[in-house]
Amino acid sequence: MQDTIRQVLEIAIYSGRIMLENGAETYRVEETINRICASQDIHVESFVIPTGIFVSYNHETRDYSYVRRIRHIHIDLEAIGMINDFSRNFVAGKYTPDDAKEQLDKIRYAPRFSAPLVIFFGGLSGGFFTLLFGGSFFEFIAAFLVSLGVMVSSTVMTNRSKSSFMKNLVGGIVNASLALLSIGILSRFGLTANIDMIIIGSIMPLVPGVAITNAIRDLIYGDYVSGMSKLSEALLVAAAIAIGVGIILQLNLLLLGGLYVY
Repeated sequence: MQDTIRQVLEIAIYSGRIMLENGAETYRVEETINRICASQDIHVESFVIPTGIFVSYNHETRDYSYVRRIRHIHIDLEAIGMINDFSRNFVAGKYTPDDAKEQLDKIRYAPRFSAPLVIFFGGLSGGFFTLLFGGSFFEFIAAFLVSLGVMVSSTVMTNRSKSSFMKNLVGGIVNASLALLSIGILSRFGLTANIDMIIIGSIMPLVPGVAITNAIRDLIYGDYVSGMSKLSEALLVAAAIAIGVGIILQLNLLLLGGLYVY
């Protein structure tokens, strides 16, 4: 295979890999790979699922196949937008293959937000979700603090475990435990709060909203394998959160008689 063709294929697959690792829809990844290759008169067959990229190309009666396994997926819409801009510029001829590889490395390894910043704004989002659902000022404060604890547990579990189920199970346990604790503290000062508002608001940073949206978009687009895979993952995450919260609430009911539930 000619070196130029090989370089273009690797650039296209690398672009798709970055998009998939950052939570892009599978049909969008396929379109990006096909568009980059077609700009150089290279016509490929691409097939993308949430955990892998498969690309085949026929050259001089011989078939060549590329396979890339995707092991880690997180949500970073900025990286997806940067790849979209890159693909347009590459198609427009603004990058040589070497420049393109360097640009993709910059996108993939670009500095991300620091953990304290993510934790703080995750906590803030949980507090404001509680207000959005009709919570009071004290429930907002409680949800903010509970969300901070949830984000800390999520960060720790992400670094220690590859299982999204365990991460979200622990997140649900931390969420309900801290919510009960906050209700108990407020009651000591003669203040009442609705634990439902605190739990629902502070658990929102863990809810797989982007995954559910991408799953539905893939299903509508006709990518049933990818759509059902993402939907199953999202439902498993939701189940893990519910189980974690349910364990603590049930223990509170059995051991304390539901003392801190209002």
